[in-house]
Amino acid sequence: MRQPADSSRQIPPLLERVEELLRSLTVDERAGLTSGTDAWHAGGADSIGLGPMLTLDGPNGVRGPVFPPGSSATCTPCGTGLGATWDVDLVSEVAARIGLEAKRAGVHYMLGPVLNLVRSPLGGRDFEGYSEDPLLTAELAVAYVAGMQSQAVAACPKHLVANDSETHRRTVNCIVDERALREVYLLPFEAVARAGAWSMMAAYNRLNGVHGTENGPLIHDIVRDEWGWDGVMVSDWHATHDTLIAAGAGLDLEMPGPPLFFGPPLAAAVRRGEVDEEVLNSAARRILTLAARVGALRLEGAAPTAAASAEPSTAHATGAAAPQLLSDATAAALVRRAAAESFVLLTNDGALPLVPASLHRVAVLGPNAALPCTQGGGAANIDAPYAISPLEGLRAALPAGVEIVHEPGCKTDLFLPALSRMDAADLDGNPGLTLEIFRGREPAGTPVARLRMETSEVIVGDYVPPGVDATDYAYRLSAWLTPAVGGAHDIGLRGMGGRRLFVDGAPAADNWDAKAGVDMPAERFENEEQLATFQFEAGKRVLAVAEGHCNDSMARMLIVGCAAHETRDNMAAAVEAAASADVAIVVVGNDDVYEAEGHDRNTVTLPGRQDELIERVAAVNRKTVVVVNAGCPMDLPWADGVAAVVYAWLPGQEFGNALADVLLGVAEAGGRLPLTLARTSADYQAYDTTPDADERLIYSEGINVGYRGFDARGVEPRYAFGHGLGYTTFDYESLELAADGLAEGEALELRVKLRNTGTRPGKEVVQVYVADLEASVPRPPRELKGFAVVRLAPNESAELTLTLEDRDLGYWDTARHSWRIEPGRFEIQVGHSSRDIRLRAEFELA
Repeated sequence: MRQPADSSRQIPPLLERVEELLRSLTVDERAGLTSGTDAWHAGGADSIGLGPMLTLDGPNGVRGPVFPPGSSATCTPCGTGLGATWDVDLVSEVAARIGLEAKRAGVHYMLGPVLNLVRSPLGGRDFEGYSEDPLLTAELAVAYVAGMQSQAVAACPKHLVANDSETHRRTVNCIVDERALREVYLLPFEAVARAGAWSMMAAYNRLNGVHGTENGPLIHDIVRDEWGWDGVMVSDWHATHDTLIAAGAGLDLEMPGPPLFFGPPLAAAVRRGEVDEEVLNSAARRILTLAARVGALRLEGAAPTAAASAEPSTAHATGAAAPQLLSDATAAALVRRAAAESFVLLTNDGALPLVPASLHRVAVLGPNAALPCTQGGGAANIDAPYAISPLEGLRAALPAGVEIVHEPGCKTDLFLPALSRMDAADLDGNPGLTLEIFRGREPAGTPVARLRMETSEVIVGDYVPPGVDATDYAYRLSAWLTPAVGGAHDIGLRGMGGRRLFVDGAPAADNWDAKAGVDMPAERFENEEQLATFQFEAGKRVLAVAEGHCNDSMARMLIVGCAAHETRDNMAAAVEAAASADVAIVVVGNDDVYEAEGHDRNTVTLPGRQDELIERVAAVNRKTVVVVNAGCPMDLPWADGVAAVVYAWLPGQEFGNALADVLLGVAEAGGRLPLTLARTSADYQAYDTTPDADERLIYSEGINVGYRGFDARGVEPRYAFGHGLGYTTFDYESLELAADGLAEGEALELRVKLRNTGTRPGKEVVQVYVADLEASVPRPPRELKGFAVVRLAPNESAELTLTLEDRDLGYWDTARHSWRIEPGRFEIQVGHSSRDIRLRAEFELA
């Protein structure tokens, strides 16, 4: 594994100045740095000119719950989409763009990237991680951190560690053996620590019985002492459980605020002698150092940076501030290119690329064709400026003479779709909805805030203005709906806390005495939806009003959904459209309810009747192209019966344009699978994410995660890790090693020559695997240890040089509790995927 230069070290004068400032602070001021002041701001110190520092989510863009309504930021491809590019330069470029927008918005900590692995295909946040492989994850994470921090914004890799599923995430006890922990789950965190990440996040879950925020052997002994990391360890939100244990373990910052365990409680513990004052000093020192790195702490003689001078916005609660529009055309072009680079062409019988001149009628089908899932739910979900659907992208790209017919075919919604500015008007008649905040338990009298919202999915606490008691307020969400069709419509309400819903004054749902939940993402999906049916007249508007109240400090969330009853056979209509088309493009997948923080899925089957839709369309049109819009592994039982399959992930705001580029051959599908797609769910060695009765989730597969497990058990996947086709072909011509023998401590140089033997320019991802042929302990048949992206013109060749360090050949010795590089014979395997090895060479490690 390549180790980049350490960017975390600072020049001595800066450290000296930080030390001077630290000594000038009282115990209370130092402790104030260690806790949040509210949901999104970390504490500052007025006496040294350090204001609260803004912390926001952002693996695939700047998530702005503190921004004024109407704000937006660039929505990039999800984690697995970026992982599918296998391109460290592109990932760094994307991260730098997110960092630029974060800096413009005054953000100091960006909470990402996600380094947890795609261990189970059911993991609710699989889409946020890069891969099932630790090396690929590590390399891309280091690139992301470098890109983000190049903009003077702290990256915050998360969640340390084994936070690879969501079921019972606050209480689950992940049982991971020492070797798997070191070789697999900690390896990406080690890479970003050694590369100089300025912060890191401790997870909710327990690891071998110990909470992530209290794990001294992990945080203090491994991350700080062994890896030499000097960044800020941040708790996940509400993941801190104790003052003394967490402080002693090395946690620096409790989030969110107001604090329960750090801040004043930590200061009091120091005064009582229960926490050594130097423990507090170390935490405060690290936080001040980060503040200096991001420009929030103004050192003598230094001008304030954009991040330092930006004041945290609270104007969203009064409606006084203009929206922050962070995206632009340059960002859009980058996302379009990144999405195309992420798409994986799994199979192609020659149907792709399409030739526009030969097309007369194109059927664009499937539930995700017009309503795609461009991003997942939860902490990664941002307010994007727009989202181009596949239908829109193809309409814009195909010649005017090509007829495009669209049918959704079936539905996938787990809940009624939330209202948005596309189908609702606020009380002033503008697109959107009106949110009003009131003092007291009832939504009556004059509101203290009146806002226009983009969607009916509202986290109400984000919009409560300063001066309003966070434990004593009420709210009302209002929207005028104008039904496009007449007839029966379902309207529903879900959320957290007391709530009720009216349609033109008539009660539709009432749960006024409901308790608030603690874990908002989990509650969002586990709460039942209260439904009512109304008869609507086409074109005649109705007023939907949802109300709620807060009488404690817990979060409040409201979601209003509405949909018309189906009056026609959508499946038959889609099949009929496909039968008379030159090509049928079927866009299927998930939505941001199925793929979201807070819950895991219970199946790898596409929701609803999507498999049936594909099979029936393919039966009437042999040129059926399926596009899978999912960020996690899904079952594809129909794959051998269609002309082509494109795995498109959750690709961000430019989905439709990028897809049109790839389908029409303007761009190549540049992706390679960062995970394994099995033939059946039984083939996944790590599948179930449900803890046992004692809250234990045992990682019984050990080091054999993902493709390693398939290889070790001799199970043939449907599509192997690293697989992906292009529109050209490559010949792997030769592999040369620097020497047949190698002494411990020496690097091994590989030279790989390949040639583009096709008729188009193309991209290849050269993958290097290592097999230990004489290991004294069980090792996987092959492990990814290097990769490189190469782009060649037709008949062009290139010789790549890749280097393996001695640790790339080693394993974690549990008897010695250290890495061991064992002498013996090794085989280098170079290929197109983990199951498509083109070149092999052996050498002896002396």
